[in-house]
Amino acid sequence: MADPKKKANPAQIPDVELLNRIARRALYYSTQMIHLANNRPDVQKGDPKVGGHPAACASTTHLMAALHLLVREPQDYFAIKPHASPMDHSYSHLLGLFSHKDGQPFNEEEAKKVMHRLRAFMDPHDPDHEPAFQSYHAVWDPDSFNYFPSGSVGIPPVVSAYTALAYRFAEKHDFAVPKNAHFWSIIGDSEFREGSLAECMPDIAERELGNVTWIVDYNRQNLDGTRIINEEGIRGTDADRIEKMAVANGWNVIQLRHGRKRESFFTKTGNDVLQKLIEGLADFELQALLLKRDGKVIRTRFIELAPSLRNKLLRFTDAEMVEFLEDLGGHDIDVITEALRSCRTSKKPTLIVAHTIKGWGLQCQAMTGNHSMLADPEEIDAMRKAEKVAENDLFQLFSASSEEAKYCKQRGQYLRKGIDAQRELKQKNAAKAKQQLEQSGGFPTQFGVNLKLAPWANTQWMWGQLAAKLIRIANAVTGSSKNETLTDDEKKWAVAAPYVVTMAPDVGTSTNLNPSMDGKIFGPDWTVDFEARYEVKDKRRPDLVPLEKEANRHLRFEIEEGNAMSCAGAFGKMLDHIGVPFLPLMTIYDFFIKRALDQFFYNVYWQSGFILVGTPSGVTLSPEGAQHSWKSDLQIPNGITWEPTFSLEMDWIIADAVRRHFTGENTNREGVLIRAVTRGIEQKTMLDRLKRQLRFQGMSDEEVLEHTRQDVLQGGYWLVNYEGHEGYAPGDNVVHIFAMGALGVEAVQASDKLLEQGIYANVILVTSPDLLIGTLGRETGYQHLKQNLGVNANLHLNRATTIPVGAINVNGNGSQHRLELSTRADLLSLRGSRIPVVAVCDGEPGLLDNIGSIVGVPQDTLAVRKHSKSGRPVDVYQYHHIDPASIAETAVAMLEQAASEEIVVSRSALNEVAETEGEASAAEDYSAEEESPPTRH
Repeated sequence: MADPKKKANPAQIPDVELLNRIARRALYYSTQMIHLANNRPDVQKGDPKVGGHPAACASTTHLMAALHLLVREPQDYFAIKPHASPMDHSYSHLLGLFSHKDGQPFNEEEAKKVMHRLRAFMDPHDPDHEPAFQSYHAVWDPDSFNYFPSGSVGIPPVVSAYTALAYRFAEKHDFAVPKNAHFWSIIGDSEFREGSLAECMPDIAERELGNVTWIVDYNRQNLDGTRIINEEGIRGTDADRIEKMAVANGWNVIQLRHGRKRESFFTKTGNDVLQKLIEGLADFELQALLLKRDGKVIRTRFIELAPSLRNKLLRFTDAEMVEFLEDLGGHDIDVITEALRSCRTSKKPTLIVAHTIKGWGLQCQAMTGNHSMLADPEEIDAMRKAEKVAENDLFQLFSASSEEAKYCKQRGQYLRKGIDAQRELKQKNAAKAKQQLEQSGGFPTQFGVNLKLAPWANTQWMWGQLAAKLIRIANAVTGSSKNETLTDDEKKWAVAAPYVVTMAPDVGTSTNLNPSMDGKIFGPDWTVDFEARYEVKDKRRPDLVPLEKEANRHLRFEIEEGNAMSCAGAFGKMLDHIGVPFLPLMTIYDFFIKRALDQFFYNVYWQSGFILVGTPSGVTLSPEGAQHSWKSDLQIPNGITWEPTFSLEMDWIIADAVRRHFTGENTNREGVLIRAVTRGIEQKTMLDRLKRQLRFQGMSDEEVLEHTRQDVLQGGYWLVNYEGHEGYAPGDNVVHIFAMGALGVEAVQASDKLLEQGIYANVILVTSPDLLIGTLGRETGYQHLKQNLGVNANLHLNRATTIPVGAINVNGNGSQHRLELSTRADLLSLRGSRIPVVAVCDGEPGLLDNIGSIVGVPQDTLAVRKHSKSGRPVDVYQYHHIDPASIAETAVAMLEQAASEEIVVSRSALNEVAETEGEASAAEDYSAEEESPPTRH
């Protein structure tokens, strides 16, 4: 990797006019791309608008020119405000940086073709699909190298900063990373109002991430139009507010207010009055003057505000006054470059406020509501002609003999060489991890935490044990306790452990991460250990003094759920960035996942690999009942949700998630969410109930548990199964209870209660609704539910009455049909029942309410349908009707409902079936399953 301190670019720095000509071409490209996307020949009547943001692109024209043409190094990362992505693609086209997935560059024709396909559909299932650009930056874009998906405003800059932290963590833990990487983000000034950015700023400064630079594209407009700020209330312009906020949070701030021409004006006027005037001008008034573009009006207003300038301003022509007003620092490549280069040597993160014009260079410049305003064909054609681009070659590059082409080629080759070097490093790191895994012989199926010492354990406690074990193994391999004796199974986990990093938003101690935190906080060495100095350390409390050393693997956050979630996503993406498969293990209070749901979605959208433990969860956290109680259904692509009941399930689930992360078997399930509780459950109940099942008779405990482990990892398992027991009569006295998490206990108690009434209530514990009945289950046709577990919609028949030929049969839908038969044989009226389902969950009904519709049986779901209250679990469960008595009552009701189907079948048909099977007596039994054509219902 290149060292920017030695040489920023092998090409000689060109003059600013050359760079401005290249920038003008990029402005034309981006505007043309958006125009073509809105005027495709294949549009159908009624299609939604395509849209686009030429003005938002235009205001970044020179910011991106300075970055891409001069300052950015190939190992750097880049996040950009969503609406400016076409401008970014335009510079990639000029520099020849489009690549296929294997890293091979596009040829010129391929590059021109993809420039026509902004917002076109790219079928991922078609191996010969044409590449296209998404509306905003995405991993599918051919120039997505070291970029961040930009669709969620306010999040990419945060992820960029935490990727900088991931780089530092990797380097401190002796992993190979590109040197001197810088992390740039261009942010819209309205985007900068996003709370995620303000929440992140102090954390970035405290962690001393000096290689992070945020650039605010300060064009004074948002989507709806000119931003009108109460400047008296905030004591200045919004740019001033931004600066004060950044400084207060420990950042360097650079205001790019003026270009070189303005600075020349200041010199010519001989004092600082003009500078103070323009800097003190209200944003709203400045925007109106930019829109007016009348030098006479500008001069008159300035003289009105500063009469002492009258004689000096009268020396300038009207055109010069307009030029003075429009010469903002965010459009002067020389000024921008100087600021950007200073960021590389800063020990603090830097915020640049780049004053720009929305719609710069376009007819819509500074117009209110220009955010989505599209250039008309005449303007587009005028831009094309000004760039001397052929009408039949809309994305024609500069002539190969031109100075622009020579510079772009040299700069592009330099960047591509560095990109290829990083790809090689990524492959080397990934190969090293793979080799270590192969040499270890693979992962065990569980961590082997001894539960005999914790007979009444809870899943949150188990999570803490597993995280602590991984950290202990990591330090036995590479950290503070090197050469500690490990068991054979622990040695196999030693491949993964060094890549583990734990994190929590100020809930580490309350989510059982104490062992992972104690003396293991990773952070800059900026503080004195005052507890040690004053001899007040207590071994019962974790040591939270941060140190950036190899043994430290926990990232401590304040109450910053969004920051921690973005950090987990950044670390989890390091495998794709540089081949280092970091595995973030993060805890969060489950209820507060909603505070970081946008960040969670972002993480799974770009397929980051991580394990998130939401705990404690639901109304089971009954003392906190009122507001810490709602649990939502998070069925999001690339994510998988788990909710174990017993601690052993937690062991199996995390072991499998770790294995999949390191072996690459986590496609479409990279983001792992596990919900845990602090309610203790008697752990022996699990094996005890399993061994009562007839299917496990004669098996050893190990065999029973292995069968169960496989079911657990497919989404659910039978904890109670009465099939084969005497008196077990499906269609008459059998019901299936599906339960999840802590409510497995209530389901078992309800099953026992029902057995006393002669009802056989089987209990299926749902470990993953995604796998069993969600998107991942649908991909297999719900195979585990229907085939492996055998939950079906079979209709079980029992004799009801005998009716004569021609009788009226009333169907279930209320309609009446006379049966016309060709024979005089009597008909039998049979009662048919399917095994109904009762589902119970500590959360919204949507978690489990589709089982019946998938299988085809009646179902009722008991769930949290109202706000909770504080109390003991027994009280709170009763309040929500998810207690054993409510489950049993609902089961009885569902059995009665399921018995309502009436079937009419001829005796001769039954005799015929019986004779065919060689069982003549079967006709007198009148009990069968719905399998044959003669049955009507």
